[in-house]
Amino acid sequence: MEDFTDHLKPAKPRGPETLAKERNQSPIDATALGNHLLSSDGFLERQERILKLVQKEKLLSKEKQQNLSRPDRYKLGLARAKLLRRMQSSYGWGEEDLKL
Repeated sequence: MEDFTDHLKPAKPRGPETLAKERNQSPIDATALGNHLLSSDGFLERQERILKLVQKEKLLSKEKQQNLSRPDRYKLGLARAKLLRRMQSSYGWGEEDLKL
């Protein structure tokens, strides 16, 4: 169901654009820093693997959730939790994978 909020645009400046601009001005490579800090225990690889699977699920999309009533948000949360438990079983995720 469409309503007026579907056509609203965020105010400027946008956070991601500001962050990208600041990163471009820095001499520090953010990707290299992230790899240095987070790749030692396989976190980045696990995150990438799980993120690919999660992004395919329409139920986990946050696009339309801001217009839901409180009971509908509750039901959505239950449905998402059930889906994540099913994904945990079918993909063999451990507790750390599920938390991520």
